[in-house]
Amino acid sequence: MNQLIEHESLDEQNIRSRLTVRHLSVLASLGRHRNGHQVAAELNLTQPAISKAVREIEGIFNIKLFDSGRNGTHPNRVGEALINRAAALINQLGDTQREIEAIIQGESGSLRLGVIPFITPDLITQTLKRLHEKKINLTMEIREDTTTSLVNQLLAKELDCAIGRYANVREDELEQQILRYQRFSVVVSSRHPMLGAGKHITLEHTTDFAWIVPPPRTAARTMLSELFVKAGLRPPSVRIETSSLEVIKAALADNDLIAIIPTDIARHYALADQLRILPIDTDYQLAPLTLIRRRNETMLPSTQWFCEQLLAIGHAMDETHDAAPAAT
Repeated sequence: MNQLIEHESLDEQNIRSRLTVRHLSVLASLGRHRNGHQVAAELNLTQPAISKAVREIEGIFNIKLFDSGRNGTHPNRVGEALINRAAALINQLGDTQREIEAIIQGESGSLRLGVIPFITPDLITQTLKRLHEKKINLTMEIREDTTTSLVNQLLAKELDCAIGRYANVREDELEQQILRYQRFSVVVSSRHPMLGAGKHITLEHTTDFAWIVPPPRTAARTMLSELFVKAGLRPPSVRIETSSLEVIKAALADNDLIAIIPTDIARHYALADQLRILPIDTDYQLAPLTLIRRRNETMLPSTQWFCEQLLAIGHAMDETHDAAPAAT
């Protein structure tokens, strides 16, 4: 039960003058561990010191943060809200530390980037190359996950920006810009029995073999399903469900399977003779890649520089009208 210590409005000046980084660290650690002993060990404090810090925070905000019950003490709704805010602020302090350290070391800043699995590496490497040509050097941390997970990390200020599909959740908190439109190609190994001299391959031929498919509710999986529906064919037989390009490439090499991956990545593998692209038209549906940032937030210079060049590279790489090479 949320009980006010004193029923009065919060004093912003009081919060600014009394709330300390130590208070924020205690709240963030409580959010991670939910255990006073572990928090004390992590922060190198005694448990009484942790309890005192919690009482001080409750006094600053004039409200109880934790409720006691049979299963111990747990944060209430206000406590959870403060824990989340504290974690975000601690992450921001970490951003500042990394930025300053990078500048001291002669770098231009640091960046934490989130990406979905089906991203061509060239999108990032060409962006970094262009920045380097402008004498801007970044230290980067790249995390791979689904768009939904990346958005959650972005809003928790664990990421600076993300590359994913359009996010339909918490849209009012996000700024989303299309980087480029991605198309997909159907691929097999260069030794697949479907291939043959002069053989005209259609989507129907693929129904005799099992597929490697992306996870449900992804752009590639939706496109694949609609491809079969449009052709009036039964859904493909699924052997493996993954977005890992390394797993897809290895599974294609060792099995008579079929997969669907972004065309730009497929071309890279085809040029290395690691797979073949089947002449199956998938152009009727394109999947936009989106640059996602927090709305109405002043970004660090390093993040701003990266996003500007990323957008320019993405638009330059757009392959909407390119033709995919056929399998031989």
